[in-house]
Amino acid sequence: MHAYPKRLIEVDLPIKRISAHARREKSIRHGHISTLHIWWARRPLAACRAVICAALWPDPVDALCAESFRQAARKCMSQWSNENLAKLSEESYSRFITFQKSPERLDDNMELRSALLDFIADFANWDNSTVLEYLVTSRALTQAAHEAVGGARGTRPLVADPFAGGGSIPLEAVRIGADTFASDLNPVAVLLNKVILEYVPKFGQQLADEVRKCGEWIKQEAQTNLADIYPCESDGGESMAFIWARTILSESPDENPHPIEIPLFRSMWLSNKSNRLCALRWIRDSDGQIITKTVTITSADGAERIVRRPLIEVFHPKSVSEVEAGTPKGGAATCPVTGYTNSVERVRDQLKSRRGGAADARLLCVVATPRSAPGRIYRDPTQNDLDAAERAKQRLNKVLTAKKGDIPALPDGELNHLRGFFNVVLYGMTTWGDLFAPRQAVSLCYLVDLIKSIRARYGNDEIGVAVQTCLAMALDRCADKCASVVVWNIPGEKVEHVFGRQALPMVWDFAEANVLSDVGWSGACGWVQKVIEHNTSSSLPSGHAECASATDHPLPDNAVDAVITDPPYYAAIPYADLSDFFYSWLRRTLGETHEDLFAGSLAPKDDECVQLSHRAAMYRQKDAAWFERMMTRACTEARRITKPQGTSTTVS
Repeated sequence: MHAYPKRLIEVDLPIKRISAHARREKSIRHGHISTLHIWWARRPLAACRAVICAALWPDPVDALCAESFRQAARKCMSQWSNENLAKLSEESYSRFITFQKSPERLDDNMELRSALLDFIADFANWDNSTVLEYLVTSRALTQAAHEAVGGARGTRPLVADPFAGGGSIPLEAVRIGADTFASDLNPVAVLLNKVILEYVPKFGQQLADEVRKCGEWIKQEAQTNLADIYPCESDGGESMAFIWARTILSESPDENPHPIEIPLFRSMWLSNKSNRLCALRWIRDSDGQIITKTVTITSADGAERIVRRPLIEVFHPKSVSEVEAGTPKGGAATCPVTGYTNSVERVRDQLKSRRGGAADARLLCVVATPRSAPGRIYRDPTQNDLDAAERAKQRLNKVLTAKKGDIPALPDGELNHLRGFFNVVLYGMTTWGDLFAPRQAVSLCYLVDLIKSIRARYGNDEIGVAVQTCLAMALDRCADKCASVVVWNIPGEKVEHVFGRQALPMVWDFAEANVLSDVGWSGACGWVQKVIEHNTSSSLPSGHAECASATDHPLPDNAVDAVITDPPYYAAIPYADLSDFFYSWLRRTLGETHEDLFAGSLAPKDDECVQLSHRAAMYRQKDAAWFERMMTRACTEARRITKPQGTSTTVS
């Protein structure tokens, strides 16, 4: 059996320094791949970049290391010591300055190993990921390593990631000069890998410019056609968000025939910053009793009821003690007027009959950005706000009844009840469309139609596919901000997003972002543009993304130089079920453009390597033993496609 040199990762890795860069990366936003599209448990780019370098480059100390690689490494490290000292960290500087003074020290293979590890640690820094000198050097070392272990001169090593997911590993593989084959069973993952591996390298800045141009056109069209459901403020400012509360009826056994309508909100705070306290409060009479107003409402279940509605207003407390607690606790809800508590079961039953209660929620507050002053203001909703929301309901009814093809305008795929993950199902939200309030739904459906129309602008030009795909990514970002399970971040005074964690928990009060504001479409489009521009600056070579199962890999035997992947971990994350949130919208924006990816009504789940038997009856066969059998098959396939001199690395 032929022997091959150990790779650097087998002998050492500057983990502490790499981890510091990975931690810092969490605060990086503009241009980071994570801002292109959500994917769960995506590995830090810093760690992936370092691991791939160390997995491909031989250890110069190993007796089997080819002299050609040592010579190439010495040349690169010597060049750094003479020309690029200013680009090194403090930790690396002290070593490289000695190489400048005593170049012969690089003849010591232990010193050469240390120099390469220092380089890897510094290259893991986000700030260095697009620096030309780092890119050129890493690609030269990757090429030299490839040829040193038997690769044909002039070819690049092929790195395969059979669980490509969020694309961190494939992106970093192409960054350091490898060819990349990214595959995943999930179409959403495949699509975002296509953008970063195929479209960005091929079209570069032109793609960013076209996305910006088309995104601006969509914004203008939306501002014209959705203006009646997103009215401007009286001073010409913008309503950036609307705070809603789901409601139930108090089941208190009192003599009044008209029940109390209980608004469900976790907190009455709107902003708890010390210099701008703002909250909601009950309006009380001179005796301290909460005032109610008798109104007639039409619920989402179609029933018309006369209810007593407790009055609420926005105010600016002088102290924390002035702000009362919310109405729900532990899933039960207490009436603020009578003190009666509806049980968890009764709260669920009432909301279940109204498909979660988003369509007939109560508007509590409008968050606006005034034209004449900076910052945010919180105000009580006006009749104009209520009328706009009602017009949105009427428009949605028209959208839903106007059939366009075989796919309904609003996502209708079933939302599975996964215990501990998808608890919204217990409250009647059983389809993906149920997660959206009427105005959110009609706005997203309108944006879908605009994005679908983009393709025709480009005819058969391939860039049209890339532009439309990137705009669909922006719509997914928009949907992540525009659902009825999004909360208002009280300390940050901002709209959060659906997947603050890897689940869909019940949200009593939700923040509805204005799709026409920077929080909505234009902001989402801007994030996508920045990812394209940032990665264009790295001059990335093209990779390849394909939809395939890791247990039945499409590549032939002995095809790849390295399998580097981040596999799923037993029951940690139900990727396919989570991704259905986005798949449902992508099928509508890109179903005709990427027919191979979005032919099914939802993401494929039967062969997904996750353990979910304890989460849902429909997955009873997916126990730990099943997961281990599937992972064994995936590992067997990884070995089959790897060359004899190749390596396999798991990133976790």
